Amino acid sequence: MPILDQFGRQMQATPTRDLLEREATASMGSVRSIQTGHPADGLDPMRLAAILREAETSDATRYLELAEQMEEKDLHYAAVLGVRKRAIRSLELHVDAADDSLAAQEAADMVRQCLSSSAITEDLIDMLDAIGKGYSVTEIVWTRDGNRLKIDGLEYVDPRWFEFDRENGRHIYLRDNAGPQQLRADCYIIHMARAKSGLPIRGGLARLAAWAYMFKNFAVKDWAIFCEAYGHPLRLGKFDSSSSTEDRRTLLRAVRQIGVDMAAIIPKTMEVEIVSASSTGADKLYEGKARYWDEQLSKGVLGQVATTDAIAGGHAVGKIHEEVRSDIRDADASQLASTLQRDVAGALVRVNMGHLYAHLTPRVRFAPPDQIDPKVMLELMEKGPAAGLRIAMADVRKTFNLRKPDDDEEILIAQPVAAPIDVPAPAATRQLASVTTAPVDSIAALVDELLASSELQQAMEGEIGEMLEMLAGAKDIDEVRDIIASFDGSDPIVMGDLLTRATFAARVAGEVGADLKG
Repeated sequence: MPILDQFGRQMQATPTRDLLEREATASMGSVRSIQTGHPADGLDPMRLAAILREAETSDATRYLELAEQMEEKDLHYAAVLGVRKRAIRSLELHVDAADDSLAAQEAADMVRQCLSSSAITEDLIDMLDAIGKGYSVTEIVWTRDGNRLKIDGLEYVDPRWFEFDRENGRHIYLRDNAGPQQLRADCYIIHMARAKSGLPIRGGLARLAAWAYMFKNFAVKDWAIFCEAYGHPLRLGKFDSSSSTEDRRTLLRAVRQIGVDMAAIIPKTMEVEIVSASSTGADKLYEGKARYWDEQLSKGVLGQVATTDAIAGGHAVGKIHEEVRSDIRDADASQLASTLQRDVAGALVRVNMGHLYAHLTPRVRFAPPDQIDPKVMLELMEKGPAAGLRIAMADVRKTFNLRKPDDDEEILIAQPVAAPIDVPAPAATRQLASVTTAPVDSIAALVDELLASSELQQAMEGEIGEMLEMLAGAKDIDEVRDIIASFDGSDPIVMGDLLTRATFAARVAGEVGADLKG
């Protein structure tokens, strides 16, 4: 089965000696020059329309130069575009083997080691230059590693050194004095960002941002002229009709110096009047126009304005717009992963294992790191172990970004709960507090002790027993009073203490739910 490049063309294996030599380099007298034009200077609607039309039909050089200048001259555009490029850093790069075979695992390990090296990770931003310009080209620098080749680095190549096929507008060629040259196989990483459908050169954000850039530039220029005109008061010089030409020149020179140097001299016969300018609200017009175009740029690049411009809506609006940014970030990451899989992983497998193993090219993907809400982890730490949930300390440290302390380091230890202050209380309260904190068996023992008490038994066998029998036969409350009054010889202190203790034991047993039957 033939091996195809990113444009669907059949590839021919590049000899090793050519892989070890760079191809896309600048040279004197070559069409690949480091000198660049500045089409943004004096940009107007007619010139901008011509530049954009030229890019899609023949030569994109001026469009690519304009895109570069826009990043240099517009701080807001450079900021939001930089945010979108760097958003990829919040994702983790994963390499998955094509299958479970040893060869597939070997290929995945080789690609994983390459993509985790600084030679790749530091150049992801260069590849994402395609977000603005529509495409980016990075040349692979190969080097020998024993009997294999490895990627030693990546070199960003000026996109002006390439051109698209004039017939289909999709195939890319290297500019050369001898004419467009087809790119060597396994030597380039060609990333095309698709912000919109259509031709690759029309898929970059710079094309839609160019109009906003131009109109904002007009507003800022007008604002600067306004500030220059109304930032200083008008100096009005008056001269007599008999003044000579030299006197008039002196007066004109004086009023000009008053505006710049704030000092001037004039003859006594001349007069200078300072007229304050009044333009209430006019400055807001220019500021409003500039802010409007900044917001449009934010929408075009990030899909929202809440996290870049101060607008009403508060935290809720910001959270919603953050999700929009995440969607755009994931789309950029998916496109970049496809490019890395095709041009980096595929090249490593083909160069080191042969074209017959191309089907073992591992899958490359970006994924957000696993994150746990710290509040949820705190609740799990508090309630999970009691419910039988086992929590690994490594997960706890990862959630709170904590490292494992060294043996000799001072660590945080839970402080013991301070004992409550001992305030004297009535005897019955102290007895109740001590018993209610005791086990149920202790309460049962207390009841048994009362039942076995000789004092209680003697009282029950003596007058109390007789009194209880008489009370059982009483017919009304008056007869009950008469029966109790007839037992004046009993010891009320002993009886009261016994009854109090028995009642107290019964109450405590009821509070704690003790079964004291039998």
